[in-house]
Amino acid sequence: MRQFILLTGSGISADSGLDTFRSSGEKSLWARYDADVVCNFDVWEQNFELVHEFYSKRRIELASVKPNAAHKMAARWQSRHGADIITQNVDDLFERAGAHDVLHVHGRLTGLRCLSCETRWDWGYREFDPARDCCPQCGCAHDVKPDVVFFNERAPLYQKLWERLDSLSHEDLLVIIGTSGNVLPIAGIARHTRAVTVLSNLATEPAIPEHYFDHVLHGRAAEIAPRLDALVAKILD
Repeated sequence: MRQFILLTGSGISADSGLDTFRSSGEKSLWARYDADVVCNFDVWEQNFELVHEFYSKRRIELASVKPNAAHKMAARWQSRHGADIITQNVDDLFERAGAHDVLHVHGRLTGLRCLSCETRWDWGYREFDPARDCCPQCGCAHDVKPDVVFFNERAPLYQKLWERLDSLSHEDLLVIIGTSGNVLPIAGIARHTRAVTVLSNLATEPAIPEHYFDHVLHGRAAEIAPRLDALVAKILD
């Protein structure tokens, strides 16, 4: 059976209304917080209340949005073609679109982690109040961290990501959607994989030479989903 991997970044969720790291404008969460403060493992404990304020707002934002056509297409690919979904996104929109066993290499926005006892638990879309809430296992409060991989923090699921990518052969398919290539080395992945490659981004990204890909589509992921779906069906025929 041919392998099919879908690898995505935040661009696939932008059409659902979620702010991305590069979102601009006064209403964007990222415009109101310094990512080097609220997303930095080296200093997060020094900014404990601010970090939880930021991620609480992101969870509340997530509760108000819905999966878009691209998330639903990914869930269909999983059902029809056995696609493995690997995402840099910390939202749960793939799952809410009907996908399962999604590999979130940067963690989950709806989860919390206690660094004291290494307990992880689902927190849903609620605010975390450092003055009231704590780890359900050890009762610690100040070591509770959003279960999201910060800058300068180890990403343990990268090993599974590289193992899956290394397993691809010339008969397999790798589709990459909505990523700038500034976190994962997308250019290197595309250049060295043996699989047929498809890239779908809003526009050309400086960090991703598009000639490394067999197929390139530009446009908003939700809007060009029918074209992507048709292309994938043709490749897998």
